[in-house]
Amino acid sequence: MKVFFNWPNPLFLKALLLGLCLANQALSAESITFEKYLVIPVRVHLLQSSEPKLATTLTNADITRVFAKANKVWAQAGVVLTVDSIIAEPAAKQEVFAKNIGSQRLDWLLQLRPEDSRPTNFFHVYYVKTMPPNGVYFPGGIFVKDSASLRKVEGGIDEPLPRVTSHEFGHALGLPHRQNVTNLMASGTTGFSLSDDEIKTARKTAAAYPSVTNAPTLLKRADQLFKAGKIAEAQSIYLMLAVIPLDVPETRHARKQSATSLKR
Repeated sequence: MKVFFNWPNPLFLKALLLGLCLANQALSAESITFEKYLVIPVRVHLLQSSEPKLATTLTNADITRVFAKANKVWAQAGVVLTVDSIIAEPAAKQEVFAKNIGSQRLDWLLQLRPEDSRPTNFFHVYYVKTMPPNGVYFPGGIFVKDSASLRKVEGGIDEPLPRVTSHEFGHALGLPHRQNVTNLMASGTTGFSLSDDEIKTARKTAAAYPSVTNAPTLLKRADQLFKAGKIAEAQSIYLMLAVIPLDVPETRHARKQSATSLKR
């Protein structure tokens, strides 16, 4: 049985806004403006199974926390990961898990994806309890181990899951591994910094995805929907824009409109 937690989720939004606001110190005011922000739609899958080594124990509240912190990381690149929905669902072809859990090849993980919950207009993140690495990126989905552990480094993030999730999004946005332990793309550490070149690459790759939209385009769409009386649709977009950690007219407008919509 599937359980959908659809956007907008007020608790998620509050935590996300807090996490992004805390990331202000990581932003470069000279280079990251509202016009440059990119919004990435994400669907989260909490895979279930009678096999305890496969079934994630993460909850909706855990995902709220994880993505709030992941957005603290990606704010430095002017990127926001917006969770459209969280789905708790049985893993597909669960028999492949026991057969392959010790394998060094990882593409078998793709067989765990339920077929009818992965439309192409989202980035998909699948959480499982156990697998050989902390996380892995495939074009068909990101897989993250909810029992991930990392080596702490000075100034690193305080929790493994947001860092692993952010790291795999780095691969999705064209970034290779790095040896610098404080960098987001280092393997197995809590570091989360990005170089200017990495930010440029990630933004270029993100912008090429059809499902990724820039903030001004989204704001224009939200205003049009609001004027047309499609309040719920407008609100979902305003709330996505409201978490951008900038105090500028556009974000103030989005926050005001989202609050107005909630009162209706």
